[in-house]
Amino acid sequence: MESESKSAAQLSLQWASDTVFRTPESVYYDANKNILYVSNINEGPDKKDGNGFISTMGPAGNVIALEWVTGLSAPKGMGVYDNKLYVTDIDELVIIDITEASIKDRIPVEGAAFLNDVAIDINGKVYFSDSGTGKIHIYNNGEVKEWITEGLERPNGLFIEEDRIMLTSSGSSDLKVINPETAEYTTVTEGIGAGDGVEYTGYEGYYITSDWNGEVFLIKPDFTKESLLRTKDDKINSADIGLNREDHVVYVPTFYDNRVVAYKIEME
Repeated sequence: MESESKSAAQLSLQWASDTVFRTPESVYYDANKNILYVSNINEGPDKKDGNGFISTMGPAGNVIALEWVTGLSAPKGMGVYDNKLYVTDIDELVIIDITEASIKDRIPVEGAAFLNDVAIDINGKVYFSDSGTGKIHIYNNGEVKEWITEGLERPNGLFIEEDRIMLTSSGSSDLKVINPETAEYTTVTEGIGAGDGVEYTGYEGYYITSDWNGEVFLIKPDFTKESLLRTKDDKINSADIGLNREDHVVYVPTFYDNRVVAYKIEME
């Protein structure tokens, strides 16, 4: 069974924004544009109130546009493909034209309850989780289809690689590896709290996950874990993290604390 092991890395604080955000749930780093997108729930995470929005930031922590795109309800996970930002919003997948900074389409997802994270493969196939129903969906060629429908407990964070998909789940508090061809999955790391974001660090074999309650874990090549950051004692959340893999910087949205905080991952 997975266990704690010797320290391999540490986080070094780079910057922290002011408390200008409104329940920031997710940060996505767009490497092509060198910009950060921040999804703001703005009050209830399951309320269809229309007051959610997306912010943009520079990688040094400067807010470019606080309300870059408005008109969402409780936006969460994000992904970019072909100059479009895909965002989950409770029971629909919202497509934003990045150049125009406007909503291009809203894709309703039948039976959805709490759509959460987004990950997109190299061909533009959009995977997204529903923590409320325990499912993972795929949006491809204009259609939404259920992909995994059984056995998951509040699935959340997704990260896609060529031959596997990483998944964090808050209900089972674990990290799973999914075969994209067969949809079969295996639990590889347990005890990661309310599993939220998952990203590749840029260091070969090392990943990073966040516990919504306020903890960040390094996942090592053997899938043992190491706690890098613990803020839950101060009641500061760590929601869906973003990552600049070239510079090894992780961006942590603090949810009810209303900030984004950046840390550099430094290997020992």
